[in-house]
Amino acid sequence: MITFFQAASGLNLIDASAEPTAQGAYQAHQANIGILLAALNDELRSHGLRAASQPRHRGFAGDLQEIQSRLEEMVTLLACDER
Repeated sequence: MITFFQAASGLNLIDASAEPTAQGAYQAHQANIGILLAALNDELRSHGLRAASQPRHRGFAGDLQEIQSRLEEMVTLLACDER
């Protein structure tokens, strides 16, 4: 039985800690990451619309710089597992 919880983001995610096996927990986390990436893409589109309405406001570019930096850290984290 899959158990869900509401994350701080407001999204309903699978409770991976409730999964009885490591494989089940891995799959739950993998599904949650897919949900979060889809939400990130939605928010990126909305952010782009707000940025387009204020083309001189550099804060929007700063937001994306921070997001890019964090994503690079995550990719590096996963890549380290492969070495």
